[in-house]
Amino acid sequence: MGHHHALLLDVVLAVKHILNVVKRVVKVNSAILNYSHVAFFQRDRITSFRKTGGKKEKPLIQHPTDSSSGQAELPVPQPFFDERSMNLSEKEINDLFEKMMEDMNLNEERKAPLRGKDLNTKREMVVQYISATAKSITGSKVAGGLRNSKHESTLSSQEYVHELRSGITEEKLLNCLESLRVSLTSNPVSWVNNFGHEGLGLLLDALEKLLDKKQQENIDKRNQHKLIQCLKAFMNNKFGLQKILGDERSLLLLARAIDPKQTNMMTEIVKILSAICIIGEENILDKILAAMTIAAERNNKERFAPIVEGLENHEAQQLQVACMQLINALVTSPDDLDFRIHLRNEFLRCGLKKILPEIKETEELDIQLRVFNENKEEDAIELSHRLEDIRAEMEYPFVYHLLSNMVKDTASEPYFLSILQHLLLIRNDYYIRPQYYKVIEECVAQVVLHRSGMDPDFGYSKRLDVDFSQLIDQCVDKAKVEESEQKAAEFSKKFDEEFGARQEAQAESQKKEERIKELEEKIQSLECEGAVSGSYHLCKSI
Repeated sequence: MGHHHALLLDVVLAVKHILNVVKRVVKVNSAILNYSHVAFFQRDRITSFRKTGGKKEKPLIQHPTDSSSGQAELPVPQPFFDERSMNLSEKEINDLFEKMMEDMNLNEERKAPLRGKDLNTKREMVVQYISATAKSITGSKVAGGLRNSKHESTLSSQEYVHELRSGITEEKLLNCLESLRVSLTSNPVSWVNNFGHEGLGLLLDALEKLLDKKQQENIDKRNQHKLIQCLKAFMNNKFGLQKILGDERSLLLLARAIDPKQTNMMTEIVKILSAICIIGEENILDKILAAMTIAAERNNKERFAPIVEGLENHEAQQLQVACMQLINALVTSPDDLDFRIHLRNEFLRCGLKKILPEIKETEELDIQLRVFNENKEEDAIELSHRLEDIRAEMEYPFVYHLLSNMVKDTASEPYFLSILQHLLLIRNDYYIRPQYYKVIEECVAQVVLHRSGMDPDFGYSKRLDVDFSQLIDQCVDKAKVEESEQKAAEFSKKFDEEFGARQEAQAESQKKEERIKELEEKIQSLECEGAVSGSYHLCKSI
């Protein structure tokens, strides 16, 4: 009996050790996103977005019910019992069983029927799962609950870390990433946790290295796609999502990797960004926009240009749907009406307005287009309600009197007066004055519209030390060039008109000259006939 108690004690200690490891991994408080269902989730959730005038609630993310979504399968009870586990109390078995389900990334819908299993079945599943988890940590081949029907992981998480750190060749890296993707998909959260402490940084390093290459070979593009797939699998649980959002490089690298020429990879990236935008933390929209802005500045493009370009690809319908999902996610996320309108107008100016009528609608794409149009109409109605009483006064000069009355006898009045006085200081130059107003208007738009739902830091008292002289000079030069080009175009048009008129006149003149020549020939012919006739009569009279 003492021997059995000693063995049982060994089991309990081992189980508690594994339990402590699991606890550090699964200590979460909210639902888990499964990215293999992003398209369906967004289609169902984003179509229900509506503005209610108050602060919008984040849509509730339910766990997927599809067991083939890439999570570890449930361990199948085997017809054997470990004597050392028989004396574990019911509470200990149930606690371990709950931790096992958490570690396997199961949702509440899948947990419910498992909780109804009898105690012996739970005991078998827990023992088998702990054994399989221990083997996966040490690098042994997986078994039981960690076995995938198609793939079998032969590397531990730390062995993958070693492979990524060793600087392997491009071909070996491709095979390593494919194997890692399968392992991240099929192993439990504890395995992902163990890999993520060092592995995530190595994945981001590899992706950044590929993005920095000036000329990418085909193998580089394939590795880049595999890295995106690994990151997608890594983010398939609460730990992975928090870990990758905690790295400031992650969103920027995802934004930089957006390439309309690589449709499959871009589709996955855009779906990831859409889901993060919807379920992420409060300031996640600002982070995504900042990442897209920095990525665009590196390529000297507008930040939304790649998304609109992807939407133009009529050959890649899934990419079109994903791009519209991201557009809707970005535009509907802000609680502030002005910011929503600002983002929507930025997309429209970037080319979306032009291509929307040209898009060939499919069932999925039609849903996203309807969401976009419905939200646009609702924002327009909300704005009209806000301005209903002053709609007629939004044009000059009524808008000035309206603004003056709004600030009159308030603390804002001296600042408003100061603004007007400073505007009077703009020198009266045909080219320069419009450019000053253009820059000022852009600055006001940035301050008033482009914000994250928070007011500026009014306690900041330092001067805004910005030198706009170079910008003004560039604007003036650009205005002069545009005016010169316009005049040149007008002169060219006039020249073409004059040249055409001259050619027509020459053709008409040539016709008239030919007609004159023809008439002269007839006259000469008639004169000759008259001369011959006169000679004949003269001879006859003689």
